[in-house]
Amino acid sequence: MHRRRFLATLGVSGAVGGAGCQSDNSDGTPARTTSGSDRSSRRSTGDTEQPVFRVRDDGFERRTDDGYESLTARGLNIGMAKPGYFPGSAAITRDEYDRWIAQIGAIANVIRTYTIHPPAFYRALAAYNAGTTDPLYLLQGTWVPHDPLVQASDATAISDMVDQEIERTVDVVHGDATLPDRRGHASGTYDADVHDTLLGYLFGIEWPPDIVSTTNEAIGAGSFAGSYLESEGTAFERWLTERLESIVAHETETYGTQSPVGFVNWVTTDPLEHPYEPFVSEDAVSIDPDTVSTTDAFTPGTFAAYHAYPYYPDLLNETPEYVNYVDHRGDANSYAGYLNDLASVTDLPLLIAEFGVPSSRGIAHRDVHGRDQGQHTEQAQGEIVAAMYEDIIKADTAGGIAFTWQNEWFKRTWNLDARSVPGRRPYWSNIQTPEQRFGLLAFDPDNAISLSGNASEWSDAAVSEPATTAGVDPIRQLEELRVSHSAEGLELRLTLQEMSEPVAWEQVNLLLTVGLRGESTPLPLNTDATAVADFVVHLAGESNSRMLVESSYDGFAREFGTPAGLPITDYQNGNAGFVPVREPINLGYTVPPTSEEVPFESVETGQLTYGNGNPSAAAYDSLTDVHVDHSAQTIEVRLPWVLLNVADPSTKQRIASDWEDGLATVAFESVTVGAATYRPDGDGQAQGVSGETNITHAIPGLTSGELNTSEYSWETWSESAYTERLKESYHILEREWG
Repeated sequence: MHRRRFLATLGVSGAVGGAGCQSDNSDGTPARTTSGSDRSSRRSTGDTEQPVFRVRDDGFERRTDDGYESLTARGLNIGMAKPGYFPGSAAITRDEYDRWIAQIGAIANVIRTYTIHPPAFYRALAAYNAGTTDPLYLLQGTWVPHDPLVQASDATAISDMVDQEIERTVDVVHGDATLPDRRGHASGTYDADVHDTLLGYLFGIEWPPDIVSTTNEAIGAGSFAGSYLESEGTAFERWLTERLESIVAHETETYGTQSPVGFVNWVTTDPLEHPYEPFVSEDAVSIDPDTVSTTDAFTPGTFAAYHAYPYYPDLLNETPEYVNYVDHRGDANSYAGYLNDLASVTDLPLLIAEFGVPSSRGIAHRDVHGRDQGQHTEQAQGEIVAAMYEDIIKADTAGGIAFTWQNEWFKRTWNLDARSVPGRRPYWSNIQTPEQRFGLLAFDPDNAISLSGNASEWSDAAVSEPATTAGVDPIRQLEELRVSHSAEGLELRLTLQEMSEPVAWEQVNLLLTVGLRGESTPLPLNTDATAVADFVVHLAGESNSRMLVESSYDGFAREFGTPAGLPITDYQNGNAGFVPVREPINLGYTVPPTSEEVPFESVETGQLTYGNGNPSAAAYDSLTDVHVDHSAQTIEVRLPWVLLNVADPSTKQRIASDWEDGLATVAFESVTVGAATYRPDGDGQAQGVSGETNITHAIPGLTSGELNTSEYSWETWSESAYTERLKESYHILEREWG
């Protein structure tokens, strides 16, 4: 039945049963194979074989020689992208699939696809499962393209197009398809039959609520009665049921097999009432999977599938019953509160088909209990994902599928997407953007500096030395500035004549300057100096080091200055001077039941983290920006491209110079860099020294109060060499899940 309700009585239920049965074949092949003659026989007689998988009240079950045994999904999603390619290029190779599927199979029992992958994927999956007694089960998706759906407005207008893709999907799973070249789609000959390890079909995407509403209004009330599935739900729910009917009908009538089916849903369109959700569109309409029922002709059953994250929508941070919910650990846990509420109103087995947090440098949204969208180390990412899976199981669900297997360079996030060139995103690694860093598999640029004190990594770097060193205190004397770059950012290394351990930051602070516009401007921190610089990096020790940007070139202020309450005129003309580098995480809203005003919120993302960036190091911190090597008197720094207003380093495009140009991009040839030291006072400002400025030493030098700079440039690129690396998060899940 279709239900909309407010919060259920929240409680903790027991976990679903253990993992599924192993293959019974001594050679490691799947327990059942289907020959062409078997398939032809079923086609001619109309017989349907007993399903390999089915869903019942407690979740998924797998057929064995002794009957059906329960199977709890512990899975990973996998996309179709890798560095240098959008997903539609279908560029992942067989070798990559072989390697990745084996690594996924070591920690998971389910792999979910969103769409049809290249033939190499299914061949690799079949080969892996043939060689193991612990198969990796496939949850196969059918993608619904967003743009045609939005253009049609009414979902029923694209039914024929979607049903064609559904048929292709079923044919691919059964190794019985040859797909022609189609822009944005995989193609080729599909000859690997993987349906014996098919957990089910999962149809669709996170449905835009306005499309759901428009479809409901256009079609109105009614019912759908198919041969296999039925629904008396809303028009959109009936449309979804018809699509599932198309899957079942094609598989049954063509191959004589049946598999569980479900459609994608998410918090935005769940069947619950959420009065504390501040944005109307996030709780405007419901899709209830329980409105789908089966006929006697379809025995595998249907399941409910949701994408659910702890930080979005805002109702998860504002609903008191969620925020105050106490989980099985005795901790406040809004995510567990939501899961238990959702499970309490869902009759079908409930699969959490997406969950996770990213290990990005940047952050896009807060969670009231710290499971934020970003700004997690790889270790924290793994610990949070493992804990979220526990929450999912404790909510009495059919399991969970973490998002996602590999980092995805092509992705964008709402708070930074306007500052990068859309068509070039796959060619560089935006470490600031959360959506790019959900993966358990990293792609480390081959030429990136590890920020670990490895001098050999700087052997090809550009070198600049000071013009003079006479009379300089050794702790403030700069010996050398090296500059390099990678797909992740601009990299700089300073060498001093002397460096204490720990560094005497109360006696010496350092500045690094970076310029793109070619404009000379007064430097901050009471230095009484100018430089051709748009950015200044102030190095003053842990918790006190940050990037600053000249206010008229502040991308944050240009895009979000008004809601942030900034003095726009002072920023436009540069009178605000150098300001912190920020990014928004919340645009502000009003909580409906209480009328509480939650203001616009941003974070100072220019704050720099000290650590060791070498993944092999015991003290590895994946969020490292600065590494100090006392033995070599060096300080290494990486500055993310997007925080330098570089919209695409691969073709050298940056945000335009003038405020009036907003975030429009222009080409550039090089950047200017410089370095300086000074004696700080108690507030980090430069103390007065004899001479024209308060700078004590500089590279390349000082001329009449002007900090000299050197130019640094690089060749553009269309390919980015990289090395795959399993993140710390993978190894944590390996211990927790493996």
